[in-house]
Amino acid sequence: MHKSLQLLQDFAKQVTKISLAETSIDVWKYAESAHEEPNPYKRNILQWRRLISSVKDPLKTFPGEPIDLIGFVQHTINSPEQFILARHIIRCCLADTVPLGLPVYTPNAAMFPPNSWLRVKGCFGVQIQTKPTLVIVPQKIKSISEPKKIYINGVF
Repeated sequence: MHKSLQLLQDFAKQVTKISLAETSIDVWKYAESAHEEPNPYKRNILQWRRLISSVKDPLKTFPGEPIDLIGFVQHTINSPEQFILARHIIRCCLADTVPLGLPVYTPNAAMFPPNSWLRVKGCFGVQIQTKPTLVIVPQKIKSISEPKKIYINGVF
């Protein structure tokens, strides 16, 4: 370890009586992995978004693909029959998270409160409003408790 960093850590320990090792956060305790997942039923929102953005024409590639996702509700302004199923993605550290989601198309969208946690099972489809959009067409939507791992680790 660099000598000046060691001096700073020693000083901080003397002042606070806490070592840096005692204050570190185990991100895996709070975050799911985003490694490549071949099983579509096990993919999380970030894994799907990466896969969708990696193909030339997602509107032709993904309709009919099965999904089973957990996330929280974010309502959209422009569509009363749609909400975003989102998760917080860690880009660098826990202080640097951003929401990322996928649209869910259902006539019952308004009945799900903002920030409520859901498990959505269904498949991808194409919705046409002003332009064709890839959406989740749910077969089952279930309210759930907030999961232990509320984040997805987009770094590792």
